[in-house]
Amino acid sequence: MQSEYYYGQGKVYLAPYITGNTQWRWIGDVSSLKLNFEFEEQYSKRSIGGRLVNHQRFITFTGGNITATWFERSVENLSLILGGKHINGGQSWQREKFNGIASGMNVSLRHQNIRDIYIQNLTENIDFIVNYEFGSVQFITTPSKQPFIVEYDYSAGSGIGILNSEPIELMMRYEGINLANENDKVFVEFYRLSLDPIEAITLIDDKSEFSNIETVLQLLPDLTKSPKSDFGLFGRFYKPTEFKTIYCNDEIIANDDYYAAY
Repeated sequence: MQSEYYYGQGKVYLAPYITGNTQWRWIGDVSSLKLNFEFEEQYSKRSIGGRLVNHQRFITFTGGNITATWFERSVENLSLILGGKHINGGQSWQREKFNGIASGMNVSLRHQNIRDIYIQNLTENIDFIVNYEFGSVQFITTPSKQPFIVEYDYSAGSGIGILNSEPIELMMRYEGINLANENDKVFVEFYRLSLDPIEAITLIDDKSEFSNIETVLQLLPDLTKSPKSDFGLFGRFYKPTEFKTIYCNDEIIANDDYYAAY
């Protein structure tokens, strides 16, 4: 008897919800992907022997969501999860004015990964210390002339704004393998999804494993599809089977039951 146990592994792809879009992006390592269902119900009552009991049950709402655990912190993933636009900046130079600076103060510059810093009448490692990677200056002495100008070069870089763009609707497909059933292929597609605002992203870890990001996507109907179709408005679960080929004397033949595909 064939085993029907399920142990799923595979890849998850996302794409913006656009009719006819076929350009999918693999989102990297996803350790958990679950489809959850929910419903709302109403009951009509009936009196039996002077006591009310539920007589009929009506399902007034059905829906669902998808929970996923992401590990890959690519720029594309973070831009989507943080609700921010990905911005690239080029290499250039900067002049910034400071005032009211005293010994022991630490100031941050507008840019990170800097070099060739210059402050008139001050000497590096005597009057100030620079953190070049993160673009900050710690003053050892109090500058005698204020305000003063800090000049420096900075490298190209990229950034993502946090919660500064409108959420977009997505499509998802899962290309999986059931490892418990002779590597059966499993294909699941969701036509239209809305990503919930992210609740938490770990920045400092206190455990001995890679940090993950938990996301929830709400299942929405794709009204461009026919509700009368076999796979409906929300998505489809599909398991392909092997091609059937009939041989006779080492030649492929066809009859009324099997037809050759061209």
